Amino acid sequence: MELSQAIQIVGSEVQLHGRSDADVLYGVTAKLNSATTKSLREVAGLHGGVVLRPFQALHLLSIATKPHYQDDLFDRYVQWGLLRYLGLFELVGPAHPLPGLGISEAGQRISGNQRRVTSEEMGIGFGAFLAIRWFQQVVGDAVPISVVDVDVALDERYVFAAGTRYAVRAGGARRPDYLIIANDPTVRRHYRVRALECKGTSRAWYAMWQLASAAEQLAGITVGGRVPTGIAVSTITANEGVSYLAIDPEDDEEPSYEVNSDTIEQSVGFQLPDEERADVSPAEFTNASLRASWATLADFGGNLQALERWAPAVMRRRLDRQPRERVSFDTPFGSARGTSATFGFGGQQLRVNYAIAQTVDQRLSQANAEAIIDTQVSFAQLLARSQVPAQQTDSNNLYSATPDGSIFHLSLE
Repeated sequence: MELSQAIQIVGSEVQLHGRSDADVLYGVTAKLNSATTKSLREVAGLHGGVVLRPFQALHLLSIATKPHYQDDLFDRYVQWGLLRYLGLFELVGPAHPLPGLGISEAGQRISGNQRRVTSEEMGIGFGAFLAIRWFQQVVGDAVPISVVDVDVALDERYVFAAGTRYAVRAGGARRPDYLIIANDPTVRRHYRVRALECKGTSRAWYAMWQLASAAEQLAGITVGGRVPTGIAVSTITANEGVSYLAIDPEDDEEPSYEVNSDTIEQSVGFQLPDEERADVSPAEFTNASLRASWATLADFGGNLQALERWAPAVMRRRLDRQPRERVSFDTPFGSARGTSATFGFGGQQLRVNYAIAQTVDQRLSQANAEAIIDTQVSFAQLLARSQVPAQQTDSNNLYSATPDGSIFHLSLE
């Protein structure tokens, strides 16, 4: 596949097919190994599929996995190797109203352990996108929403090397992999935290088993005596197409908690305990999760000053970053600042920019939590008004933005 064709495919709007219905709930419930604290229900807004550009899933995959890698040569190669997924997809089915998303001929040749890795990483990228879409059903489009890796930011049971997770001591709790943090639009400077468990497979029949396991993991954290609201997604990267199944453990109560400069400073040393179903302080958990989201955003855009400032102590101890030149550039979402890398492919050059909206980037470098919150809210509102969180401005340029201020750009030169 030519690079220009791959760019065109990941920049196209597609219908990602998905299910979250009574049949899925029945199939998952029958496979649960133990009783969960919540009954399962359909996921609001996700049954029947969603419209997206595959580039958005690659953007979220880059955010979610970047903290796993260190800045030595091999790990940087692995990180940028995420770009191999540019050639993974093809458009399938009728073009009207929208095509579906399939796997390219080259992608279908991936086998063995590499196919497993590909499926798992697609599970992360698409799972994070779907979780944000699900959260937006409650908080709306004009709200900052961030994704945080639990093991990287808040748990010291694991270290990472060459992109692989290694246990450094045994832990009793099976926990969800990610947290989704969103500003509460009804209460100024308050936040809600939800849990996300992402699964990925190339075998459609196995997705139900994955969701049963995920449902049990979602119950692995209790906050103030309650299991947080959560979602489990299994993305199926099969030869015949990409699709998903999703479930939502029922929860009618979802409190939010205040964040300010004082409370967020008090959470710098927070880490999850090892004990099975150990309970944690809701306010401290929320503040630590938000500062971890700011550190993840800063890391994505290469703002090492902000990364050092906001990373919880657990996260700071495990990341080793080298200063890199940062660049500013214009995007459809306003000015952005971040890092840039260029790769050569058969006489063509692909430039990749990992960046942060400039207004958010400036605030992250300061010690004022209230200013960061207000600036992220303003950016999310601007993005919602534009109604174009991802777009292809021409045949050679793709842009994607998330509501918390990250901006991903691919340019074919």
